[in-house]
This record gives sequence, structure tokens and C-alpha cells, in this order.
Amino acid sequence: MDPLVERARLGDAVALEALLSEVAPAVHRFGLRMCRNPHDADDVLQDTLLAITQHLGDFEGRSSLSSWVFALTRSACTRRRRGIKNQPALDVDAVPEQHDQRPSPEAHAEEREIAEALSRALDALPAEHREVILLRDIEGLTAPDAAASLGISVDALKSRLHRAREALRTAMKPLLEPAAPPPASGCPDLSLLWSRKLEGDLSQGDCATMEKHIAGCPSCGAACDALKLALLACQRSSTSEVSPEVQARVKAAVRAWVAARGSSA
Repeated sequence: MDPLVERARLGDAVALEALLSEVAPAVHRFGLRMCRNPHDADDVLQDTLLAITQHLGDFEGRSSLSSWVFALTRSACTRRRRGIKNQPALDVDAVPEQHDQRPSPEAHAEEREIAEALSRALDALPAEHREVILLRDIEGLTAPDAAASLGISVDALKSRLHRAREALRTAMKPLLEPAAPPPASGCPDLSLLWSRKLEGDLSQGDCATMEKHIAGCPSCGAACDALKLALLACQRSSTSEVSPEVQARVKAAVRAWVAARGSSA
């Protein structure tokens, strides 16, 4: 078990605060995307970090910390979303803008456009597709850890992930594949094949066959490039931080809970 987690489990308040600060950005991103409402995402963050504080002593390390934390986050999101079904979807301007270190204004504008398209595409996905993209492609959990967070098998996770990635590519197609020719009758399911490759489930021979087809097929080549760009945008969106105001509010709540627990002991 990670030394920081072990110290936090044993009651080290400094270690606990460091642990909560470490997981907070990912928890907040997940809450923001699943609830699609900044206020509720803040509440999900607070609920999840308090749940970690309350139940960390029960965590025995048999699963990864990330899968356990996201299981708690998902539970908090589910409770919150039951009460906000009729609220409007998250506006793309509510998603923190990513810092672009490249000097070109044109490149920055293009990246921003892709980020906004990704935001709209994620919001349009069914919840079960959105959460697998969030866990696997944005937060970078392994397939077993993501499956554990969702309480499903690895095979079920991968099947859902393949469909989710295809839905994401389709949603972003107007931006990423505006002039792509239609696929020919003999074209394979490129999104499925590429997704299987990413998951390590495509044999070397099948991979070579796919790459050869892509090289000679404009439609599949465009689809492959679009999927790569969509998943790259997912990776870049995993860098947003929690605002100082939310951090302060959460820390105050956690400290108050720890103090209350200590006085009642």
C-alpha cells in the first residue's frame, strides 16, 4: 500500500489532507462531466472527499486506490444526478480552458475548438458511455481498475468502451472529418479495430492488416485520424485543476469533520 495512504489510514491529518488534494482534481472532473453542472460537481467533490475521510480505514488495498475513489465518486454522482435530471446541460464555457504552451494563436484556437467539440460530444453521450470514456481515456485508469470502479467485468468494460469511442468519433465527425468520403462496402469497423488495438486485444497480424487498409483507404484513414484526435483531446482534458475557492471550501469541511470525529472519540 502507498505510504501516504497508509499514514492517512492511521490518522495522520497531514497525510490525509495531502491525499485528498491529490485525488481532488480527478474527482471534480468526473463530477463535472457526469453531473454536467458546476455547482453539483462541487458538491460531488465534497461528498466524495468526506466519504474517503470516513471510510479510508476500511480500504485494505485489495483494489487500487483510484478504482475505490472513483467508485465513491460515481456513487456520489448517481445520488446527485437523480435530483438534477431536468437541469440544463453543462455549457462548454463552464469547462476550464486548458493552458496551451504553443505560441501560435491559430494552434491555440484550433485546440480550443476541439476541446469545445469534445465537451459537447461528451455531454451528448449516454451516461454509461460517458463514464467509461472519463475513466479510461481521460483519467487513464487501467481497464481492470475502471471495471472495478463501475462494478462490471473487464470484458464488459471493453465492449462498452468500444461503443463509446465510436459514438464519440461520430459526435465529433463534423469537425474532425468534414470532407471524409463515405466508407466502401468492404471497409472494416475501424473504430472497433483501433479501440481493440489500444486495449492490446488486436493481434499483430490483424494490426498489420488494419494499418495496410488505412494506408490505402481515404475514408478509414480519416476516421482513424479523427479517433486519434478525439482521444488526444480526452488526454489533454485531464489537466484541469480545482479552483482555489472550491479547494478552500472542501478543506474546511474535511477539517471540521475530522475535528468533530476527534471530539466525539
